Amino acid sequence: MFIESRTNTKIKNIVKLRNRAKRESSHLFFFEGAHLLEEYLRFGHMPYALFISEKSERLYSDLINKIDKKTIYIVTENIFSKISTEKSPQGILTVSKFIDDRIILVDDNYEQLTKNQSYLFLESVRDNGNVGTIIRTAAALGITCVLSKDCADIYSNKTIRASMGAIFSRKTYNANDFYTAVNTVKKSRRVFSTTLGESALTLGKFEIKPKDSFVIGNEGRGISKETAALCDLSVKIPMSDAAESLNASQSAAILIWEMYKASKTDKPV
Repeated sequence: MFIESRTNTKIKNIVKLRNRAKRESSHLFFFEGAHLLEEYLRFGHMPYALFISEKSERLYSDLINKIDKKTIYIVTENIFSKISTEKSPQGILTVSKFIDDRIILVDDNYEQLTKNQSYLFLESVRDNGNVGTIIRTAAALGITCVLSKDCADIYSNKTIRASMGAIFSRKTYNANDFYTAVNTVKKSRRVFSTTLGESALTLGKFEIKPKDSFVIGNEGRGISKETAALCDLSVKIPMSDAAESLNASQSAAILIWEMYKASKTDKPV
């Protein structure tokens, strides 16, 4: 189907999906770019709708051929500039239904987090780039993330872009009650908060055990007192005087690497 009117209902609805409330009410989200679409398709997902600019139709013919023609819309360059949020758009935008088999809402069944593995908890991490980057790093090393409900929206196109499509491949949990999620995991393994307090253990000076889990806090405030009190212990990353601190995604990357190394020492009994 060809669309050339900026007032077309489908075009208006895509623009509305920039709003988190609209995404949640419609259970639809969007992302841009050929690479993200390739990852999306590679892990078995199919677009709700695909919008391609006239100039890009031939360029992405191989991708288009993998998708139901009824869901593909060719639009003018002018219209694509309206729906795109990129400074240099590639001319391809995917609209998808929520991927509930990957982005899992934990509302009451917190026992599903008792699976025999490590978790990286994100509490109130608000920056889309941080959340997406952390999910990408965690997916690369086989670590599962659990997000508090006030984290940056995982379905934001900015988060998806920062994840480089990792949200399409590995389960990520959104916990409606973050404290219950942490407390549930704590019943079967150690959970560490990341703080700079005097009582915090220094990373590298104690043994991280298989399935140990960690909490990363808000970029400015860190971990809440309530969550810190739930955790078994606290840990800090040793640093030189050359830098005051690490941001959330950098701290998470270091912890994820340590969790990954510990998992390789876990031998079945």
